[in-house]
Amino acid sequence: MRKFLISIALVSTALTAAPAMAQDYGHRGDRGDWNRGGPNRPAVNNLLRQLDQVDVRIQRSAQRRIISQREAMGLRRESNQIRVRLAYSARGGLSGREFASLQLQVNRLEQRLRIERNDRDGRRF
Repeated sequence: MRKFLISIALVSTALTAAPAMAQDYGHRGDRGDWNRGGPNRPAVNNLLRQLDQVDVRIQRSAQRRIISQREAMGLRRESNQIRVRLAYSARGGLSGREFASLQLQVNRLEQRLRIERNDRDGRRF
């Protein structure tokens, strides 16, 4: 009787350990989700803050006539496209690659604004 109870205890222990062994801990090499956690919320807020600052600099530059209205329109359009891409990407969860791509686009927009401010021709390039 004692051997029977011990064998039942061993079987029940093995059965309770089986689901824990079968759990998936996020190692999905077949789907390519290398960084599904993505950026944290403060990083996304920082990106939005950078985009807002670029918008303010575009507005100031256009008001002071450092850049033309046409240049300002092109820069604003690009800024709005980045915002749309961010909203679209954030729906399903922002991956690390998507965030890096958006950060690169914001940096390029800042660079374009610097170029437009320093070209002194009043035209888009």
